[in-house]
Amino acid sequence: MSPHFYSTVKDIYGYENIKMFYAGFPAWRKTGYPVYTEAEFLKMLMDEGSPDMYVLVDVREPEKARRLHIPGAVNYPLSSLEDLYNDLPDDKKKTRIIIYSDRMKDAELAMRTLRVNGYDMVSVLNGGIQEWLYRGYPTTHDAFRTDIRFDAKKLIPGRVSVNEFEEVIKKRPADKVILDVRSAGEVIKGMLPGNVINIPVDTLDWRWKELSGDKEYLIHCSAGNRARIAYNILKAHGIKARYLYAKVKIKKGGKEYKLIPR
Repeated sequence: MSPHFYSTVKDIYGYENIKMFYAGFPAWRKTGYPVYTEAEFLKMLMDEGSPDMYVLVDVREPEKARRLHIPGAVNYPLSSLEDLYNDLPDDKKKTRIIIYSDRMKDAELAMRTLRVNGYDMVSVLNGGIQEWLYRGYPTTHDAFRTDIRFDAKKLIPGRVSVNEFEEVIKKRPADKVILDVRSAGEVIKGMLPGNVINIPVDTLDWRWKELSGDKEYLIHCSAGNRARIAYNILKAHGIKARYLYAKVKIKKGGKEYKLIPR
């Protein structure tokens, strides 16, 4: 996690035993080490998102997998990974793939195989199907999906696109407010232009009452992680909001800025 995210986790959630990986998530992915998706996140995608915003792959053998599997999955056992590779969308940078099995080492092997072949956004369902069952999430014994559909334009629920965010900066619609959740030390160097307010994320859990119930708040920080935390805080309090998952670079006191999608 970044230094800013480190302080957020420490100050908001009270964690003490925290370590930072300074090279960042992109460097971690390049190592080939596993990346995990939590069962709660996949359930959220299923409930609030669209089935074509991710590719869910069950890599167990068909005779076992067909008895009970996660809805919306496709089945490609380890012996058929070449078929999976051939059937996946061509966009290797944006295709979001989640792999699961009842053996973590099998799912991790499939993840590494796709990584080696250029797919960046591949993760393993943490705990496998056992964790999914433990949480009581839905399963099915219906036939697996036979086609793979993915739409890179579909956003994860709660996110706002860079294009829409920039439109709000420029047009300043009356029903939308940009919420900057960076620290005071960052904000003093400049803020984005437009209808913008600042409430640092580590104060938002009690300052959310300052926000209006008839506005939508588009949240940003410097990289997206604190914005996501702020979104979850506001969502819990019933405030309409979305967050920008992008790098935000502000120069010359806000006269110049750049939004870089992640």
